Amino acid sequence: MGPPRGAGTRSMHGKMMSEDLDQTAAAYALGISRGAARAAIEARLSSDPALQAKVKLWQENFVAVDLAAGRQVPPAGIFDRILDAIGAGAGEKELPGTRTRRAGTGAWTEMSPGVTYTVLFEDSVAKRRSILVRALPGSNYGAHFHAEGHEECLVLEGDLIMGDLKLLAGDFHLAAKGSTHPAATTRSGCVLYQSIAF
Repeated sequence: MGPPRGAGTRSMHGKMMSEDLDQTAAAYALGISRGAARAAIEARLSSDPALQAKVKLWQENFVAVDLAAGRQVPPAGIFDRILDAIGAGAGEKELPGTRTRRAGTGAWTEMSPGVTYTVLFEDSVAKRRSILVRALPGSNYGAHFHAEGHEECLVLEGDLIMGDLKLLAGDFHLAAKGSTHPAATTRSGCVLYQSIAF
């Protein structure tokens, strides 16, 4: 995958996929994107005119809402308490040197109809990305070549069928650098954890 190559797109297995720029820009404009996610957006802003335009649009929209509302002074420190509550999850703190991604958080991007992914972690030094992939029953994903490095796949739920190979929950699959995956499908739908090179 790697960094976005065009406005609102990301590449995975050589395919360009759309991302929800409105969601990304609105979260940034509201200040609810924090930490590494906010830093990634800020890094993109200098070279992504589409994202710049969306952030400006959302900032203007939120200013209009703010100006239309009656003036009320919120209690002192309320925003920090809200952010602390969001960051605390179920009252847990992060362990030093670790990162936790809570279930139900993060943006999902379409890879192909019925197939979406979310990035869990990206290591720019090792050029590896950890992702979750969700596929609806009967969805398909096209053949692709592993040019950048090996791909690891653990089936967490459901089934994944690539040619004559059928993987089920708990099965691990490795595709070496230089290998090609045939088109894939799923009968029951699936959730996959993948570690991919970019």
